[in-house]
Amino acid sequence: MAVRPDPEVGFRRPGDHLRASRMVERRVFVQALPRTVWRTLHDPACAALIYPELRLGPAAPSWPAASTTRTAWAQVGLLRERARVESLEARPESTFRLRATGSGFESEWLWRLEPVAGGTRVVHVGSFEPVDRWSSILVRLGRSSLASRVESHLRVLKERAEAAERSPLD
Repeated sequence: MAVRPDPEVGFRRPGDHLRASRMVERRVFVQALPRTVWRTLHDPACAALIYPELRLGPAAPSWPAASTTRTAWAQVGLLRERARVESLEARPESTFRLRATGSGFESEWLWRLEPVAGGTRVVHVGSFEPVDRWSSILVRLGRSSLASRVESHLRVLKERAEAAERSPLD
């Protein structure tokens, strides 16, 4: 595969522009401490709201430690299938990354929590790769974009974390 120099970004390979278009990054400021945001992100009661495309199975006691796995049912667009969810990186109050893999897709989600001005900046990166043409068609028929899913994750996380920060249960 020939690599050609690009004066603005360095070296590119054929197809690099396609990989970049399948990745979305969004940021939001949450008026809550990173500890509260972390707890909200891993609260079993919030999981169905934060990840509406995944119906997570029971978690092992070590979840969300890196390399632990869970089963799930994934629904992205019209694509519905069993998936395996693996925690790739878990640094409490800092970074969480997971991969959801089904027979027709592979998706990764990353959350970076950065303490800022008495709250938390949450950077959320999502990627989604259908593995074949049929999966791609089923996902597109659902009319939900990767960007809208990432924004939905952040919106719910922000609402829940700020509500948890205001509640006096700590």
